[in-house]
Amino acid sequence: MAIDMERAEELVADFAGKEASVTELLLDIQDEFNYVPEKVLEMVSEKLHVPLEHLLGVVTFYNAFTTAPKGRNHIKVCTGTACVVRGSRAILETVISELGVEPGEVTEDGAFSIESVHCFGTCAHGPVIVTAKDFYGYVTQAKASDIIDTIKEADEEASE
Repeated sequence: MAIDMERAEELVADFAGKEASVTELLLDIQDEFNYVPEKVLEMVSEKLHVPLEHLLGVVTFYNAFTTAPKGRNHIKVCTGTACVVRGSRAILETVISELGVEPGEVTEDGAFSIESVHCFGTCAHGPVIVTAKDFYGYVTQAKASDIIDTIKEADEEASE
């Protein structure tokens, strides 16, 4: 997955001289690329004169950031105790089967990635699937397939 460094530089240019906004900048970078690439962190460090160690500290401290590529549609399946008791392992297997990738991987076209999350704190609604835009509670294997189909259709429409 190639990184558009020109676009990254545009994002950094908007924040030049505003060290206090580095977290906001990193969020913008993540929104643009679906993760925070190390190559971009190095460029941010150089352009804004912020130590790379500081930037890495921010990115690794906050759960909102990831340094691993994610798909345009990142699907999180709860595998916490309450959800597992209600069948979330089978739901995770359904999502894996539907997308053809394991948790932590991205589909070849960059459209999807899966993450197994230990708890969302919504145990009463389990099993749970969360996407960037939606929360799905009381998920069954059939509902998981429907969710994936709906996201696939929306992704295809968006890329037309």
